[in-house]
Amino acid sequence: MEEVSVKGIILASAPQGEYGRRLTLLTDRLGRITAFASGAAKAGSHIMGSTRPLTCAGFDLAKGRSAWNLHSVRVIDAFAELAQDVDVSFYAMYILELGEYFSESGMPEDEAKALLNLMFMTLKAFRDKDLSPELVRRIFELRLLKLQGEYTTEPSAQASEPVRALWQHSLAVPLTLLYAAERIDALTEEKAGTAGEFADCVDRLFRRQNAHSFRSLKVLEQM
Repeated sequence: MEEVSVKGIILASAPQGEYGRRLTLLTDRLGRITAFASGAAKAGSHIMGSTRPLTCAGFDLAKGRSAWNLHSVRVIDAFAELAQDVDVSFYAMYILELGEYFSESGMPEDEAKALLNLMFMTLKAFRDKDLSPELVRRIFELRLLKLQGEYTTEPSAQASEPVRALWQHSLAVPLTLLYAAERIDALTEEKAGTAGEFADCVDRLFRRQNAHSFRSLKVLEQM
């Protein structure tokens, strides 16, 4: 039986049988996979609290006939507080839904790692009360389009200079600086309305490149 250890994030979790869970994972080595956690919902299970969406962890897996079986979980960050914040939780679910949509089984490791790292840093950014979750969302969408090769190097021709600067920041800075609050504040405070204008520019590009209807996005648009 093939066994493998991976790092990843739980994108979705659903009941499977009486005590099991069916997990959708984005992993660094295997891309997006389905894994079954037998007995995860049974009292006393060592993985009982580690099979929720948003959980970033190391996963020990064994290959079954049609899916992977989860043996153990080493939690890196559960992002529990995001799930408890009603508004932010919808943004977090949107990030997971995008991660599921833009990933696939057997995708190249470098692409899987890049997407996984971007999602992890974005979820961490939602903790920063100095940053608007809407602005974090838009920066994520633009950086995601860059990973997919579906981006433009500049916003619309009518965009203001502060928006152009924020656009370049979102595309070019190292991932560790992508959500640096002091840098973003300096760009958005230069001109009133920069964040809103930037959001509009990203929204137009994202919708042009993706016709898919995201469930969590419908909720965000009603907030």
